[in-house]
Amino acid sequence: MTSGEELMLLLELNGYDINKYKLKKQLEFEKTGNNDLYQHKKFASLIVSHYNYVENKDIFRRNPLRYNETWSADPISLDDFIVTHHDLQGEVTLKEFLKMDSIGEVSRESILYDIFDKWVEDYRESSIIQMENLREMIKLLPKKNNKYRKPSRIAFLFTLFLTLSLILIYKNPAFLQPKLFPFIGDSANQMHNLLFDSNLFSLLGVLSILSLATYAVLSNLTTKLIKDARLSKSKRTLEIFDKWDRNVKDLRIDQSGYLEDYVDQVMQNKENSYMDLVKLGKPEILLSKFKDYVRLVEGRFDWTKKNYSKMSKLLRYIFIGATLFNILFYVMGFAMTKGLI
Repeated sequence: MTSGEELMLLLELNGYDINKYKLKKQLEFEKTGNNDLYQHKKFASLIVSHYNYVENKDIFRRNPLRYNETWSADPISLDDFIVTHHDLQGEVTLKEFLKMDSIGEVSRESILYDIFDKWVEDYRESSIIQMENLREMIKLLPKKNNKYRKPSRIAFLFTLFLTLSLILIYKNPAFLQPKLFPFIGDSANQMHNLLFDSNLFSLLGVLSILSLATYAVLSNLTTKLIKDARLSKSKRTLEIFDKWDRNVKDLRIDQSGYLEDYVDQVMQNKENSYMDLVKLGKPEILLSKFKDYVRLVEGRFDWTKKNYSKMSKLLRYIFIGATLFNILFYVMGFAMTKGLI
């Protein structure tokens, strides 16, 4: 157990609300394969479940409706799963049960529906609670992020203008010849020639372009990160989450339909019992994608919280440095063209 987890346990015991942290750790712990973590409402019981968990690698004793791609790289059939029922003697695979001659057609159909209903209800409860937890994590994100301001747009546009000007001096000084101010074009042509005559002046120009470009790229990335973090809590995001919730419900309905079709299939021919589990695992696969999205959102906020101050200082220093390089470039260029250096 980490020191952070111990601290949160103490806070919970003293009545503090640590629900956001608990939900975040639940998502983290689920990567171990523990599918029962959603049942724990307290962080203390969640911790106990996580650290006492031993992975059951016998996938055929799990609920097949919780299938995801991590279970096996090979195709898995529904009839390979082990089932139990009060009318059966011990544990048998679904395929073995279907081949039992001692069980009549009516009883076989009834037992199948009992087994499937148990699976369906277990997964329905699990997926509903997990979707509610994911929605709660989104709601618990900070409503406002004014503390984290985006880099100045004016500074960003200014650096783009300076970068473009320097590139034109390097590549196409003739472009910088406005009719109203022809002396600008003359100065640009002179600086262009100096770039090839003076290694020091050329180096200064390269450093100016690189520093400006670096600022522009980092400024844009930081702006996008903060913007994405803000949008993650927007009303639009919650509406999209409602749509995802409906998608999971629709896939669960389809899942139940596949099981009903399977009953009809094996009742007509008990030898025809194969069903690829991928067909039944669509709700869980979609739910896993939603979890990945919420983890991504949490990661954005964590990164912003931990690195915003450092990133702001870095951008400020780069901008100051780039501005100084540019001032020095133009001052040196002017001085050299006038014969002062």
